[in-house]
Amino acid sequence: MTERSEFGAAFEAFRGLSYPDYPRTEGLRDWNSFLLELDGHIAGYASRVHDGRLGAREVPELDSLALEVASLRRDLEEIHPEHEEDAGLVNEYRVYTTALERLVLELASLARRAGEPPKR
Repeated sequence: MTERSEFGAAFEAFRGLSYPDYPRTEGLRDWNSFLLELDGHIAGYASRVHDGRLGAREVPELDSLALEVASLRRDLEEIHPEHEEDAGLVNEYRVYTTALERLVLELASLARRAGEPPKR
């Protein structure tokens, strides 16, 4: 699979997910606020790259975005929901953040490859 098609597959997989419901547990609500902000940045850039309106190398601070998603994913594991409904949401958030992380990593990989000369 080429870098572009790996990014495309990650983009389509991410786009196929629904954003999880709003949590009741305060710690999970705070965590969700960070995810919403990060999600908006990454999804917006990824959509523009996928549609060809922006080059992958033009996306600012991709490595930083990837670290933020990884950190957010780790932080999720430290949250212990107070409400039963939120316990199920934690699993949905795990799936969502895993897909978001894959998307940003594939986008970063595409950006790195865009700067290299073609292989012979």
